[in-house]
Amino acid sequence: MKEITTSLFDGVSPEEYAAMTACFKATVKTYVKGEEVPMPAGRVGVVQRGRITLLKTDANGARTIFEQMETGGVFGDVLGFAWADANFFLTADEDCDVLYIDYEHIVKRCPKACAHHSTVVSNLVKLMSEKTQALSEHLEILSQRTTREKLTAYFAVLAAKNKSPYFTLPFSQTSLADYICVDRSAMARELRRMAEEGLIEIDRRNIKLIKTN
Repeated sequence: MKEITTSLFDGVSPEEYAAMTACFKATVKTYVKGEEVPMPAGRVGVVQRGRITLLKTDANGARTIFEQMETGGVFGDVLGFAWADANFFLTADEDCDVLYIDYEHIVKRCPKACAHHSTVVSNLVKLMSEKTQALSEHLEILSQRTTREKLTAYFAVLAAKNKSPYFTLPFSQTSLADYICVDRSAMARELRRMAEEGLIEIDRRNIKLIKTN
């Protein structure tokens, strides 16, 4: 299997990775752009190639983006999505390959007491914590009342993560509107107003946060 780089396998050598994927009876599946990717029950999915998005639709069909995962991204009900109902789904934004590992193979006691197995378990716990934190950040953004407040809250998060007022949006403006759950046209108008008022500088997906209020 092709070697990948992901936080799930941090601290694991290529040789250990190859041995573990065989021991875990890992499988790889390919999805084409636009295809729905099943949420793995009791399994962990690792994006080897391409990009996958986790979305939710409401009763009116409006979409909300919860997460976009590129190469190395990890997903599965065991990583905090057990609460997801039928309105949540995964879709391939482009052709992609996904490595699947049964959760029980990761957490069960290894008869060889392999150190790298323990490393993967520790990484999995860390991933669960990170995804919980990311969900909390997203809910905080969605809880803001106005489009401007949502944009400002999200931009502040990106600037903090980038440790700079300069950052690049991780997705298009259409996807940004879905992520903060607002109308795209209204959001585009608000972005123009924020730029005119000197709150931000914007060049396509590149943004400089000048003021937060």
